[in-house]
Amino acid sequence: MSRMTSRKQPIRPYLVLLLLLLAAGAARPVLAHANLAQSTPPANAVLARSPVQLELIFTEPVEASFSRVEVLNSQGVRVDNDDARVDAADPTRLTATVRSLPDGVYTVSWRVLSTLDGHTTAGIYPFAVGNVAAADLAAAQASTSVSFSPLEALARWLTYATMLMLVGGVLFVVQVWQPVAPAGALPDKVLWRRMAKIALAGLLLASVIWLLVQAGQATGRVLAFPWEPELWRVLLTTRFGALWLARIGLTLLLLRLLLTGPGRRALWLAFGVGLLLLLTVSLGSHAAAEPEPALPLLADWLHLLVAAVWVGGLAHFVAGMILGRQLDPAGRTRLAAQLIPRFSALALVSVAVLVLTGVYASLLHVGSWAALTTTLYGQTLLIKVTIFLPLVILGAVNLLSTGPQMKRATSATGGDSWLVTRFRQLITSEVTLAAAVVLSVGVLTTLPPAASPELAPLGGKAQVDDLAVTLAITPGRVGINSFLVTVTADGQPLNDARAVELRFTPAQADLPPSEAQLTAQGDGQYSIDGAFLSLPDAWQVQVVVRRSAAFDSFANFDVDLTPAGVTTQRFPWARVIAGLLLLVALSFLWALWPLVASPARRVGLVGVPAGGLALVGLFLLFQAPTIAADNFPLNPVPPNAESLAAGAALYAENCVPCHGVTGAGDGPVGRTLNPPPADLTQHTVPGIHSDGRLYDWITNGFADSVMPAFGDQLSDEQRWHLVNYIRTLATGGEASARGDE
Repeated sequence: MSRMTSRKQPIRPYLVLLLLLLAAGAARPVLAHANLAQSTPPANAVLARSPVQLELIFTEPVEASFSRVEVLNSQGVRVDNDDARVDAADPTRLTATVRSLPDGVYTVSWRVLSTLDGHTTAGIYPFAVGNVAAADLAAAQASTSVSFSPLEALARWLTYATMLMLVGGVLFVVQVWQPVAPAGALPDKVLWRRMAKIALAGLLLASVIWLLVQAGQATGRVLAFPWEPELWRVLLTTRFGALWLARIGLTLLLLRLLLTGPGRRALWLAFGVGLLLLLTVSLGSHAAAEPEPALPLLADWLHLLVAAVWVGGLAHFVAGMILGRQLDPAGRTRLAAQLIPRFSALALVSVAVLVLTGVYASLLHVGSWAALTTTLYGQTLLIKVTIFLPLVILGAVNLLSTGPQMKRATSATGGDSWLVTRFRQLITSEVTLAAAVVLSVGVLTTLPPAASPELAPLGGKAQVDDLAVTLAITPGRVGINSFLVTVTADGQPLNDARAVELRFTPAQADLPPSEAQLTAQGDGQYSIDGAFLSLPDAWQVQVVVRRSAAFDSFANFDVDLTPAGVTTQRFPWARVIAGLLLLVALSFLWALWPLVASPARRVGLVGVPAGGLALVGLFLLFQAPTIAADNFPLNPVPPNAESLAAGAALYAENCVPCHGVTGAGDGPVGRTLNPPPADLTQHTVPGIHSDGRLYDWITNGFADSVMPAFGDQLSDEQRWHLVNYIRTLATGGEASARGDE
């Protein structure tokens, strides 16, 4: 193959950068948000008495350090106890306790950060206590907001673009270009290395922007600065930080392999590292939040991989054709004729897998035809598909028409310059369409999906004797639930049952069964609220219906509250991140050491930063864990019979006038107070307050209430006796003595 005798001007860097930025056309990681699925009390509820605890259930696990709940009264004054916490056994559950509230309308304000995709969502909803005008409650509206960040869209767009460029470019060079390119006729190695440098620099820049945006959104701002502590908390304590560091380490490995490692072996190693790089994106996608995440994760990762093969390879194809202008017309024609079928084989498989995985992701996260046209996520997806279709059509034209024509043109003397030029224009048009697709991707990945899972009540239906029994448990989580039993006999509501009871038996925990008697609501319905399901366990809930003129009937229901894929221990991200920091330090040293010529500069520019990263990693690795429920003391007094007797005497003397004999806040003095005294039958339910917090309130009183401080009146041991006794007042009688959680 002949070459042109005069050197053409090399490809301009800005053109390579343009191709790089457009290379993410077909990729769409499926990401979502932590949306509020259920709340207790629910939005717009009118409660007869003040709640003790708020419970918010989200569709994804949330980060404990960056999630909050506030309760405000009608004057905007905060009335919660500033103790919001994420349940270690179920990280989709966020709870907070409130003070004893007077009649009025209250607003719950929440903000959470998704553990999986790092998106922040926020919202408000109202509820009322006591005798409140309907108009006052209607004036307060519930809402959920998801902020759209152009900087986040830019960071995601640039991240996907550079990843596709790196992974797809390596495969294109090894499988398409090197087998057919004229050896030594073109400065192709210079071109590929230049494109790799731009892609690596773009990926590092995108990663930095993404981290700054992530830290800013976690605290309700657009952007965080590097010196702010929130950024380091995000980086060193969260799942996002672990994936971010893994991405940086893999990028450094690619830097060494692509810029200093010659030969096909180094390129194949780089391709393998690129696959891991794509996996870090999938592990941070909504696919990881599915109940059975293996198949969604595989589909998401394959979607990214084939997008890289097609679109990243297409960008390199354009660059290669521009470089081929240094050949004579016959040489350019032969080069194009050999490249087209090799690339088309890869592209054909890629498009097929893209369509299959894209349809699968749409079924998961759009869910219905209506959602496709009525939600912003669905509408954006339609725009992406609309642009994607002509992209596929242009590829089909090149495969079915241009390719055969180019092959025939190789037999003509001098080739066919016009056909080569038209082909280059067609693939450039494909890249232009990819630019529009990547714009939709940047928007799409910052939006919540159209299909948000709703949490259905637990329970079921059973036929026992002549009765049909239905049990509904809402919200069906560990903690306080509402239990509704509906009983019918021969199709008619059973309203004259002597008693309807529930019996709760855990499968694994070594605890005796607890029982509760329900209150008749009419129309065959019986209900009760309480924290009877107090552990993440598989429970048997038995409904007992007692009638005067018939034998007792028993219906058993299995309720599994064991979170799928969630352990009861908080995941030690700090330890994982410590190990990743050590790996990043080694990658930094290995990648950059040969790129710096001067030994002295190597030590200063490479050795010192790598050593600093390693020291930080070692510090995090060996520091003691500091996870604690709260800062209150542990209960040193065992809740034996002597302690409970002493506590009962102290309670009768000091607490009955306000809290009443049963602890419901209905003592002779308590009836005159507004807000009323705290309802101890709810505040002492296990899992709401620790023993230490109750002890602190007894010792120091409760701010902004008539609750006095007993620290000077009762000894330390007497206050612990009082804590042990009031635990026995819990709703349903299921609370016995227990220590801090």
